[in-house]
Amino acid sequence: MTHAVTNLAPVVNLEKYPVSELDGPAGQALVDEARASFNDTSLVVLDDFLRPEAVRQVAKRSLKDAESLGFRFTGSNDVFLGTGEPDAPVHTQVGREHTKTTLAYDRIDESSPLKALFCSEPVLAFVRRVVGGPVYRSADPLGAMTVHVHHDGDEQDWHFDVSQYTIVLHILAPESGGVLEYVPRSRAQAEQDQAALRAIAGGERHPLVHGLPTVPGTLVLHSGRISMHRVTPVEGATPRISATMSYNSAPDGQLNEYTRSLYFGRRW
Repeated sequence: MTHAVTNLAPVVNLEKYPVSELDGPAGQALVDEARASFNDTSLVVLDDFLRPEAVRQVAKRSLKDAESLGFRFTGSNDVFLGTGEPDAPVHTQVGREHTKTTLAYDRIDESSPLKALFCSEPVLAFVRRVVGGPVYRSADPLGAMTVHVHHDGDEQDWHFDVSQYTIVLHILAPESGGVLEYVPRSRAQAEQDQAALRAIAGGERHPLVHGLPTVPGTLVLHSGRISMHRVTPVEGATPRISATMSYNSAPDGQLNEYTRSLYFGRRW
């Protein structure tokens, strides 16, 4: 996949979030604040990151394309998405059946503002500075960036990401539900404690669960490989739409075949 030079001004609220000028005073202040939040909670939330017109454009096109090009998933998932430790004493297929629609990277329109963001060097540089280490875009032909559409009754069950870092972009909010819930830095406990994992998957409220409602235009950066998370069931006629952009600490990162087959219905 190619990463062309892109103009962020029509897409990003650069006045509030000067990601194109990270070496300036305002850019440095943005990075410092975001890094402090990431180090404290493993998550960064930037409200009004996307411009309203870009959000409307993505929402309209996503609904159209997801209907004809998206993959409709029905089933349950391994909480580690095939990345669990082989010796971990946990049966990881603990979630309940759920449904959602996913639009793969190769089926997102090339003119979409989403691809402008994913191909943006300033956005990549921002992620690197926040996490404080090397970061590379996912090279997966299907999962590098995805669009998720959750209709009434849809959800995403508890899981850990295959990629190390994920940007979630909130595009359209449902009438109710669709909350991004996460348990910061919970992977080590989940790999070793089968009872705790099953309790959470069964609906027990973990004391460290945090929730983020869907607010269109918001950017969320989180370490999804070490923080268990889910999207709660959506209610109402208005779907929840979000987009994810995946990153790793090493180049050429790919999804495993399990995750590709599960969420896209194909391996390539």
